[in-house]
Amino acid sequence: MSSRSSFFFLILLLALSFVLRSPLLFLVAALSLMVAGSSALWGRYCLAGVTYERRLSAARLLCGEEADLWVEIVNAKPLPLVWLKTEDEVPVELQVQKLELGYASKPNRRMLSNLFSMRWYERVRRHYRFIATQRGVYEFGPVRISSGDIFGFRSRNMQLTGPQIVLVYPKVVPLEDAALQAARPLGESRTLRRVVADPLRLAGTRDYQPGDSIRHLHWKATAHRGALQTKMFEPSASHQLVLFLNNQTRERAYEGVIGDLYETVIVVAASVARAALEARHPVGLYTNGSVRDSERRLRLPPSRHTAQTTRILEALAQLTFFTLMPFEKLLQLEARQLPFGATVIAVSALVNEPILSALLDLQATGHPVSLIAVGTGALPPLPPELPVYSAVENWTVMQSIRLQPARVL
Repeated sequence: MSSRSSFFFLILLLALSFVLRSPLLFLVAALSLMVAGSSALWGRYCLAGVTYERRLSAARLLCGEEADLWVEIVNAKPLPLVWLKTEDEVPVELQVQKLELGYASKPNRRMLSNLFSMRWYERVRRHYRFIATQRGVYEFGPVRISSGDIFGFRSRNMQLTGPQIVLVYPKVVPLEDAALQAARPLGESRTLRRVVADPLRLAGTRDYQPGDSIRHLHWKATAHRGALQTKMFEPSASHQLVLFLNNQTRERAYEGVIGDLYETVIVVAASVARAALEARHPVGLYTNGSVRDSERRLRLPPSRHTAQTTRILEALAQLTFFTLMPFEKLLQLEARQLPFGATVIAVSALVNEPILSALLDLQATGHPVSLIAVGTGALPPLPPELPVYSAVENWTVMQSIRLQPARVL
């Protein structure tokens, strides 16, 4: 029976009680009409003037960092609510402390539920504390609220707010031993560090000597003096470091990614980048993977700007499992665009012959090159002229990074 039919029937019943002069029938009809009226009133206006606000103490967090979450619900109308239920979706990677969340229909999601009884024009606040357990981009929400009458005859549902983004930076740990053989960019003193000429800072010319690069011939000075002249450059003020991160953890990209191994690669790259930037080295980052909501690969040219650390951490936080090209192709593609004399550090869980060959080619062009092999997998025969280091700890237990010379098992 429809609501209109029910009201019409109850009014007829009330009129019949007057005709029959029956107090009992009048009482039943009047009470039924009151119940139906209040149920219709709550059912129609229960969610009017109801607002739900979620506030976070920080929208960007380091992995392992804690933050506050405040929830505020307002019933801005003269009609009280006998019950109001809110359901806010929370990613499992952002663990709400001291509270067991309900299960959600979506994978890797949990439900933050609250049940209230609210008076007219009442405001209710709740405070929670959550911890970011893994790097990535996560969404709070959406929020669904529901309410109705006390009898359970009518209820209404509504989705109030859209998602709210939280960016979690990768875990960063200190380097115990950063004595990388390739120009030792992180741990060597200024007096021992190899000085690199900066091709953008011309200091003068001199007579050509066997072994000088043809690219550095000064043709105007040669024509003026009648003998080959070579450009002389001032030494670079700082040594540039370029990190190459391999997105693949398996030989074939379509086989998927080993999650913990992949996260360890990111932690190692982030830690090396921060250590180099703290030592005032310009640092760049290149990967063969794409960032969230983009089909372009991650590419950050070297810089020692104060915001470079944030740029690198934000990029790594948004890095996805999707691999755009083989790692050796990335190395070959970027080889021609690398800064002059830049040190190259490759971080990879996958080490094979094509990758080693591409790194040796980079080394042959005058770039100091090192490889950090992540994980405990077997390595192919390593060329003696290429410094290879290993980082074997899982990122979840890693408190620091101590790079050890890799050994073939």
